[in-house]
Amino acid sequence: MRGLTFGHVAETNARKYPDDDCLVMETSAGTERLTFAEFNERADQAAHLLDGYGIEQGDRVAVYMQNNTETLETYYGAMKLGALPVPVNHRFKDREVHYVLEDSGADLIVFDDDAEPTVGTLAADDAPVDDFLYVGEDRPEYADDFTAAREAAATERVEVVPSRLDDAALMYTSGTTGAPKGCVLTHDNIVQNSVNTVYSAGFEENDNTFLVVTPMFHIAAFGVFNNTFYIGGTSYVTEGFDPVRTMEIIEDESITGSFFVPTMSRALLAVDDFDSYDVSSFEYYMTGAAPSGEELKKAVTEAFDAEFFEVFGQTEMSPVTTILHPEDALRKPDSIGKPIVNVTVKVVDEDGEEVEQGEIGRIAYKGPTAFREYLGMPEKTAEVFDDEGYFVSGDLVYRDEEGFVYFVGRADDMIITGGENVHPAEIEEVLHEHAAISEAAVVGVPDETWGERVKAVVVLEDGATLTAEEVTSFVDERLADFKKPREVQFLDELPRNPTGKVVKAQLE
Repeated sequence: MRGLTFGHVAETNARKYPDDDCLVMETSAGTERLTFAEFNERADQAAHLLDGYGIEQGDRVAVYMQNNTETLETYYGAMKLGALPVPVNHRFKDREVHYVLEDSGADLIVFDDDAEPTVGTLAADDAPVDDFLYVGEDRPEYADDFTAAREAAATERVEVVPSRLDDAALMYTSGTTGAPKGCVLTHDNIVQNSVNTVYSAGFEENDNTFLVVTPMFHIAAFGVFNNTFYIGGTSYVTEGFDPVRTMEIIEDESITGSFFVPTMSRALLAVDDFDSYDVSSFEYYMTGAAPSGEELKKAVTEAFDAEFFEVFGQTEMSPVTTILHPEDALRKPDSIGKPIVNVTVKVVDEDGEEVEQGEIGRIAYKGPTAFREYLGMPEKTAEVFDDEGYFVSGDLVYRDEEGFVYFVGRADDMIITGGENVHPAEIEEVLHEHAAISEAAVVGVPDETWGERVKAVVVLEDGATLTAEEVTSFVDERLADFKKPREVQFLDELPRNPTGKVVKAQLE
């Protein structure tokens, strides 16, 4: 073994916990349970299948599917060969999928029936991949049957090819501020992320069942599965998020933890007869991707009586960078915590110099989870790493006197109005304090006089009423005049990507 990879973890778990549940997959087709021995065998079969299509170390395998067993089989089978799985956002359409396939240089794509209309269009228009593997009942003529090929593949052990410093996966950024960038992650990156998270949260080996309801094409859900897999726990994975079904699964399967974005938390708390569900097994309530706010944190901790963790990070860091522990969740409700173990943080200005405590700057990270490179973008890669080896992100933060980090916003979200810098997150935090406001987002829009003006987009609580003037006055009473919204828009919901982040480009 040349250092630990998740291919090695799969083999180890198959030996240590052969008959324990590894994966419970619930989709519209039914529920499937696999032990650790069965999952490792499936991964070996997937590796043999991919090898038969000429896939070898360094090649890329696109995976364009909903959460299902075949998604994870392909991820792990590819990684055993040293090939890179390339998860594709299952909400992407023709143009976006073509971009990822072409940019990644994928040799093969595995896709399901939901993705077939898009893949079919691409296949008819000379898609930039050589082979197509279909998961579903009505196989199109241009594709081979993944399930039949996997079942026919050999079950013999596949030698785990890569070492820990080799490339493991190609994960694309969410693309909220531009075209997605392909982040090359090593095996060491993704294993170390699990080590960091498991240690920091205090997970017990072979003693947890984690629910995964977020999409597996994103690094957050992939990380949750990997973390659970690393400790020999059971992952209960669903095709999507349904709040009522989630409550039923927590009760029926004695779920011990999960990761929910704040919109999911609100949906869970709104489930009819919430108190009738037995959630006593739930120990680890993890959240991230967007601010929760003090009121939501209080409501969640009271409802679930679980350890509440807020995690922060990004794809380039595999992804977790900071963590707010339960004992600080309500003491520092607006913080994203402190650096997770094995990750060093500094806050720098535009010149790369560290700022003083309390000053806003870009957060920079150093540690074994930092990605290798942006695929095909050497100049951009060099630009984001400084001379000390820190990855300098586009996230703006400040630190308080105790070293807790506070997220302010994205550097490219900055609003400059009348020569003043305005950070949207500061105004959003104030808006979330209003009892009638459920959600809010702040953006800058062009203004002939001021260059940009502050625009607030607001979602009201059910049954609540509020005028634009009342929104503006509420902010004006709490922040400087130049920070108050000059424009207010009311929506039924904010546009979000599948990981819960607000897509602000759609609000401008």
